[in-house]
Amino acid sequence: MKKKWEKKSIALALTVGLAFSPLHLGFAAADEELSFDLDQVVVTATKTEKKVKDVPAAVEVITKEDMDKKNIKRVADALTIVPGVYVRQTKGLMGSTDSITMRGFGSQKQILILMDGQPINDGYSGGVNLANIPTENIDRIEVIKGPASALYGSNAMGGVINIITKEKAKQETIARVGIGGQGTETRSIYTSGSAGKLDYFITAQGTSADGYEAYEDYKTAIPGSDKANNPGKNGMDRKLYDGKLVYHLDENSKITLSGGDNKFKYFSENVADRGVRDEHIWAVHYDNKLSDDSSLKVSYGEKKLNSWYVSTSYSSSTNNISSYSYTRTPSKTSQAEVQYDFRAGSKDLLTVGYTFRTEQSDSLAKTLTTASKGWDLTVTKVNSDNNIGGKTETKSIFFQDEHKLDGNTTLYAGGRYDDWRFYDGYTYGYDSAQGRYITNNTPEGKADSFNPKLGLVHKVNDKLTLRSSIGKAFRAPNVYELAKDWESSSGTIYKSNPDLQPEKDTNYELGCDYRIDKTLLTRLNIYHTDVTDAIDKRTYTNSDNRTVSQFINSGKARINGVEFSLNKRLSDSWNSFLNYTYNDAKVTESVAAPENVGKQMGSVPKKMFNIGFNYANGPWQGSLTGNYVSETNDPSKQGQKGYGTYEAYFTVDTKISYKIEENTTVSLSVDNLLNKKYYTYYLSQPRTMYLELTHKF
Repeated sequence: MKKKWEKKSIALALTVGLAFSPLHLGFAAADEELSFDLDQVVVTATKTEKKVKDVPAAVEVITKEDMDKKNIKRVADALTIVPGVYVRQTKGLMGSTDSITMRGFGSQKQILILMDGQPINDGYSGGVNLANIPTENIDRIEVIKGPASALYGSNAMGGVINIITKEKAKQETIARVGIGGQGTETRSIYTSGSAGKLDYFITAQGTSADGYEAYEDYKTAIPGSDKANNPGKNGMDRKLYDGKLVYHLDENSKITLSGGDNKFKYFSENVADRGVRDEHIWAVHYDNKLSDDSSLKVSYGEKKLNSWYVSTSYSSSTNNISSYSYTRTPSKTSQAEVQYDFRAGSKDLLTVGYTFRTEQSDSLAKTLTTASKGWDLTVTKVNSDNNIGGKTETKSIFFQDEHKLDGNTTLYAGGRYDDWRFYDGYTYGYDSAQGRYITNNTPEGKADSFNPKLGLVHKVNDKLTLRSSIGKAFRAPNVYELAKDWESSSGTIYKSNPDLQPEKDTNYELGCDYRIDKTLLTRLNIYHTDVTDAIDKRTYTNSDNRTVSQFINSGKARINGVEFSLNKRLSDSWNSFLNYTYNDAKVTESVAAPENVGKQMGSVPKKMFNIGFNYANGPWQGSLTGNYVSETNDPSKQGQKGYGTYEAYFTVDTKISYKIEENTTVSLSVDNLLNKKYYTYYLSQPRTMYLELTHKF
């Protein structure tokens, strides 16, 4: 029965794909009043409300309507077609190892992720699990490409992604249930409404999946291993809860309280490998439009993360399980901010603000003899354990002046000063000289950074807008890079480095938006970025013939990039898009790995290409999207293929929806429609169908 259902699903999806091919498209008449929404208001680019066409940065906006049209199940899925953004997805629906990078930077810690303007990068590694963000409550996602430390401080080297939840309450309830391949089951309910001056938004969302076997070449990775040693399928269970209350004090001021509780479990079928990630986020915002010429914003938010995982180690001599590693990483980040906007005369809008941010984190690692496969950890013997931790504190002031040079030209000038310090660092681990476990205090570290930015927007005419900018950005080192200081059971010595300085970059950019006619929009961005004091891991052999590993400010890199996109409305029912990204990101200097000089930076695809068609007519709606990414191997593995590498790939996804009645919709989506096989470290997920029913009350 299952195979028959899958065959029918494939046939239906292919039919839709053929229907979307250019041979079947009806083109619009030249005089049709069709346009693209460059008038969409965004807040992230300048920290003030501006239309997309008026900001001095490359901006992309993904609305909830856009997400509903496409095959979107997680936030990461929504970002795959954005030019300049690379989404690395390694285990299908699980999402535990997904990462987002952009503009030639290869690590998610170099991209600042916001939730309603509040940073959610964790305090230990700077990462974010985007799969743990509910999609039902999202109003839009604003993607600001290029350095943004002039307004946002650390982490914003490659850009900022701001996930903005719904703000205008409708009296509605939306329920969704779905089933699909890999044993996937989903269910969600979203409700919103008003009670006097109070607006409320509540979301509950759950997803579970048996997963698929992502270790096809595992026997190659571990010669001689038998099937019992293969981890098998990667299953998961995710429960997301989110709420938001908006109390309108009067027509000009409001208080917003929001929070979320996200629980995620993942596991392997045949071994004890498994993990838990619990996240708790809350924030409070106060907004007051003091007058027509001034406004005040005050916010405070916290994110607590408690995660642990068990991983399997194999003996190189017997190819059997030798031990298990247990790692627990709790962290907490908090940020308070005050922002004041006011007009100074008829030509200047000024923004000034102060930010205070703290991060604290610990990481406990144990090497175990045995571990159970269940969720209650069973330990018979602890061979060794290590622990690191520390705190960071950042005090910042920022300013921006939006100055009208004339009716068609606006100059943006701003900057931010960040005073950062690392303190209360410690390590607990084995000291071979003393033959016992000891606790060491890590020396304090500190740095400051000033990051200015200049941007110019010039409207040549109603069709053409030009942008240019120059700006600096930085990323402060995280606790993991600063404090790791122990001797592993294998004999490797990990050295802390409290003298680490922030990574820095300087970016130069030109861009334009050209509306050729009312149905066709093209956008172009050209940029050059110089990176200095890049943080990398240096591994060497000391005088005692011991392996030593330490994070250092390793060297430099340069990035030359081009982003091109084309949006075409083909008729009242059809529209299409095409975009291309080229990133020539080269290591130019490296103390840690001099052999990488002149090579493409790891985790950075040189070429990306997206193409898609969307259809909406009466009760029918559908999309077909193709996504190409060139290889993203580390320099030492460039050109290699198979398990443990990141190969080039081209995938096609599709979705069709049919409105059965006014409030009920059924949809069928297919991931990896052509069933392409490739590796992003692990084997890619196979073709997967997903059927969903949505009902509005």
